[in-house]
Amino acid sequence: MKFQTLLQSFSFEDIFPTLAVMYPNAKRHRKEFETAYEILTTIRPILSKKTIKYQLIESETAKSYYYGALDSSFKASWEVLAGKDIVKQKPVDLTDEEIAANSLLCAIFIGQHPAEFESAYKVLVRT
Repeated sequence: MKFQTLLQSFSFEDIFPTLAVMYPNAKRHRKEFETAYEILTTIRPILSKKTIKYQLIESETAKSYYYGALDSSFKASWEVLAGKDIVKQKPVDLTDEEIAANSLLCAIFIGQHPAEFESAYKVLVRT
């Protein structure tokens, strides 16, 4: 499923509680996160053959593992991210809602946002 299609399958209200668990300051910046969601669900996607793979990842700092996607998967413009396929590899045990919320966070903080999001981005990184 394309990243944009995954986001579109949920309302912002549906994924915001999960996003707030992943990023505790989200409640203070609901407007900025909703702006990002609106842009990513309406932006014209650029189709890409690259994927965002949710997989089992070994922590670099501790001898532990977690489910997630590599940061490098999100180093692209939001148009390209919107057109990327999201793949959930085995044994990843994340819901689509959790993947959508995490992908939204990664797009905001790792991806290359459009100029229309710049002021909201500055608010998010100041705090």
